[in-house]
Formats: sequence, C-alpha cells, structure tokens
Amino acid sequence: MAGCPYTWVRGFFSSGSKQNLDPSRPASNLMVRVVKAGEERVRVALPARSARWLIDLIPDDVVARIREEDIPLEALALDLSQQGVLYPREIFTLQESHRSVQIWLE
Repeated sequence: MAGCPYTWVRGFFSSGSKQNLDPSRPASNLMVRVVKAGEERVRVALPARSARWLIDLIPDDVVARIREEDIPLEALALDLSQQGVLYPREIFTLQESHRSVQIWLE
C-alpha cells in the first residue's frame, strides 16, 4: 500500500483515538490501525471511498482470521459498497493475543 498516492501514514494522531466520529457528516477517511506486541505498527488513512473495496485492502492472513472470528466481512463489504454516502463509524476490530486490527470510518 505504500505506493498508493492516496495513502499516508498518520503518526500524528493520538493513540487509538476515534474522537472524530461525527455521524451527521460524511466520512472523509477509512482508518486502519494495527498493533503488534503492544507496538503500533500501522496507522494509515485512505479516502473513505476505499471502504467499498475493503476486502481487497486487507492482507490475506488477516482476512482469514477475520472469517475465523465469524466477523461477517463479506456482508460488511457488501453493505459499504452499496452505500451512497459513507458516514463515520467503526467497521470492525479484531483482537488476538499478539495483534489488534481496527478499521473505522472518520
């Protein structure tokens, strides 16, 4: 993803904060945060419209774990792809003993 011209690392955000969730205004960013072994490894902001291709953006091993956790990823992706306007909200969080993955719209 580093080569994507619409992607930038947002290290200046406060750790884990989702305080910009105003459900009355359209989302501008799809946020992805990955913490491994207690250390934030990824904090990326993509254009909100990227949520419509959510499954394509997530690494295959993470997609497999999400499915194992019975998170309805396909239903979430279908819902996001059919929405005319994307509003801020949490999409999902995957918690494992060594890794946490959070994806939300803000």
